[in-house]
Amino acid sequence: MDTTDTTAEPVTGPVVVGVTGPGREQAALRFAAELARRDGSPILLVHAVHQPYPAPPPSVLLAREAAVDVGPWVVQEVGRELKELTDGAVEARGVWREGPPARVLAEMSVGARLVVVQHRGAHGLRRLFTGSTVTGLAAHAACPVVSVPPDWRPGVTNDEVVVGVHEEGGPREVLEAGFTWAEATGVALRVVHAWRLDAVYDDIITQRVATEWREEQKRVLAEVVAGLESPHPGVRVVLEVRHQWPSDVLVDDSRAASLVVVGRHGPRSWAPHHVGSIARTVLREASSPVMVVPVG
Repeated sequence: MDTTDTTAEPVTGPVVVGVTGPGREQAALRFAAELARRDGSPILLVHAVHQPYPAPPPSVLLAREAAVDVGPWVVQEVGRELKELTDGAVEARGVWREGPPARVLAEMSVGARLVVVQHRGAHGLRRLFTGSTVTGLAAHAACPVVSVPPDWRPGVTNDEVVVGVHEEGGPREVLEAGFTWAEATGVALRVVHAWRLDAVYDDIITQRVATEWREEQKRVLAEVVAGLESPHPGVRVVLEVRHQWPSDVLVDDSRAASLVVVGRHGPRSWAPHHVGSIARTVLREASSPVMVVPVG
């Protein structure tokens, strides 16, 4: 496995997996391996060497000479781990680069099939990719990003892909990603739209239009979905329209989902980690893997 630090262009079409060390991202490795087995994509293990901020005492700072040793060691050991997890059934190589993980992985996402990271909260010393790293990556990646919870295992009975959409049934890129994943994995597709207003307005308006709104939204969703069913005739589609906070609905549905798919807002110069409040909440709280799809 190639462990050379290089500035060459990213490999075209790999599943990129962000790694921090052996034994730390097994859920992400398993998720990437399932995809690689399914469509033949190679796996590219990427380790970012970056000084934390705020910096620790000078005595524990990594000199560049030490980083040159640590970077190749990490991708080599994780490569061995992946080989053991898959019995050598998937093609993989590894690279390391200097820089913040979100920036490094976003750069490596150009031409990639998918970027996979394992998300864990900031509790304890074995913190992996923090929430800010995951959202920063999701905000700037050139391809979809999947955040995998640490307890994810392949083969668990989850029979739906859940897709969160706006009231007009978009974004189309999100629906297409959901259809493609549902068809490839042989599960149903649940298309979800939810809304709720601030309390005082919500109570007044809902009493007047709740039933009419729900039927109208189902009609709109059915029309949009019909345009995508032809290329994916084997996918069973379930439409869900609920009067509730969208992020709450998606987090609830994630408990029985194999994947939750959401879109992102475009990156903004004044908000480098901006993916939208719904995507950010779902990334943090969902029980299943979450895919964030670039929109527009």
